[in-house]
Amino acid sequence: MFNWLYKQKVKFLIAGILFLICLLIIYTLKNVGVSNRNSFSEVPVASVADIQDGRMLASKYCQSCHMLPEPSLLTKEMWYTGVLPRMGPFLGYTFFRGQPYERANDVSSAYFPAKPVIDSVKWSHIIAWYINSAPGRMPEQKKSVNVIRQLPFFEVKLPQSSFFYGTISMTSIVKIDTTVRPRRLLVGDGMASRFIVLNDHLQTQSSSRVAGPIVDLDFSSNRIFACSIGTTMEANNLHNGQVRAIAIDPKGKITPDSEPLFDHLARPVKINHADLNGDGKMDYIISQFGNLVGDLSWMENKGNGKFEKHLLRDKSGALNTIIQDVNHDGKPDIWAQFAQGDESIFLYTNKGHGKFEEKRVLRFPPSYGSTSFDVADFDQDGYPDIIYTCGDNGDYTPILKPYHGVYIFTNDSKNNFRQKYFYPINGCYKAIARDFDGDDDLDIATISFFPSDAQPEEAFIYLENKGNFNFQPYSLLPGTPFQKGITMDAGDLDGNGKPDLIIGNGCYTSDSTSTHKEPLFIVLKNKSIKRSSRLTAQNK
Repeated sequence: MFNWLYKQKVKFLIAGILFLICLLIIYTLKNVGVSNRNSFSEVPVASVADIQDGRMLASKYCQSCHMLPEPSLLTKEMWYTGVLPRMGPFLGYTFFRGQPYERANDVSSAYFPAKPVIDSVKWSHIIAWYINSAPGRMPEQKKSVNVIRQLPFFEVKLPQSSFFYGTISMTSIVKIDTTVRPRRLLVGDGMASRFIVLNDHLQTQSSSRVAGPIVDLDFSSNRIFACSIGTTMEANNLHNGQVRAIAIDPKGKITPDSEPLFDHLARPVKINHADLNGDGKMDYIISQFGNLVGDLSWMENKGNGKFEKHLLRDKSGALNTIIQDVNHDGKPDIWAQFAQGDESIFLYTNKGHGKFEEKRVLRFPPSYGSTSFDVADFDQDGYPDIIYTCGDNGDYTPILKPYHGVYIFTNDSKNNFRQKYFYPINGCYKAIARDFDGDDDLDIATISFFPSDAQPEEAFIYLENKGNFNFQPYSLLPGTPFQKGITMDAGDLDGNGKPDLIIGNGCYTSDSTSTHKEPLFIVLKNKSIKRSSRLTAQNK
């Protein structure tokens, strides 16, 4: 995995710059789209009967792959120029009204139907339903509580070395490593193709070039498994991701295993471990996000370095997994999140002997753009609730969406969930629930990689729990050199029993003359005074 040749750094740096530029161009269009894209004039002529027929057809065909998206979720223009042209190939259509539809060219031609699965009249009725029923523009966010533009007790710490500052940055991972004393920080620099180890005073211990972005780290029995998404962060259908064990000595020196544990993976983004079948050997769960192709699978440890793959779900978009003995039967169960259209959260209950029972506990429309989830007991009834974020806006519907943000779903004790809380955050990318202020309830730290230009404070929002699912939002002080939150981790960096935060920055400027530079990451040191009477290991 590790490649020390300079030419690899240059190659990846160029790819990373192009990737960020594309994202930011899309994002600029998104902000323009909210205010100016309401002059859509290419609505297909259709009768009321055609539109009603389109509704029924969409329920049949569009719902076969994902939750039926209602027209109100996007504007007319986004349906006509963004979503429907991308969905056409899945129904066997490559052209509509003389315009070619976009389809991926890095998957087998057999992936898409060779000929239309519905006739052109039915397809035009589906289009008519969406275009005629969708709004001209999206409604504004509705925030019931205003953001206080100053954090209550977090102290911002910035890296001192100029090595970490630039006009463009893209962090692939940040981690507070509490398995060693003193604690340390692990940071992936996607633009420079580097993996960096820092001490608890934010001083660099080592910096090593890598062949591709490290996006996850799994700590298992004094070993660290690094998950590399591939050679680029850009969406693709390649199978060049891998998982490789690394060792980091007390001075920060990194030594990778000579061979990967798993390779030829489809953009893996998460690696987890557990003895899933009770045979005493450590198995692994791999989320291969992929693009059009990918899956969620567990790798059964057969001994002597041999593994057997078992599919849990043969769909792309596997984003995250959490291992937890949900039913308290002594066997590890798996929570899993999927994006890429069929936005869902699943519970895989371990039935023993390597068998799992799948239950879809939550499902969302494709335009939600799922980005993260976690399980935590918000109402303190002894059952895991779900905190969920959505806000991936780096696709073909780049407009502000009022339903993007952070959600809490409470558990009825039978793993059925209902929405209890929502706070809108444009482009919300991740949320972490911890008792940050030490008052025995769960607060929430959130980041956004696609904040509104009019609300840059959305890049980091801290939601302080005031009780009864009421939260007070706080943000960084104006002027803090932090543009967009792309990754985040919580842990007790200084050993004082209080959870700190490290947040990866994704910054970019289109002004070639700008000298403004921002750090690759920032640290928020927890200076809260209150202390919880029931500190748990999750805060350490």
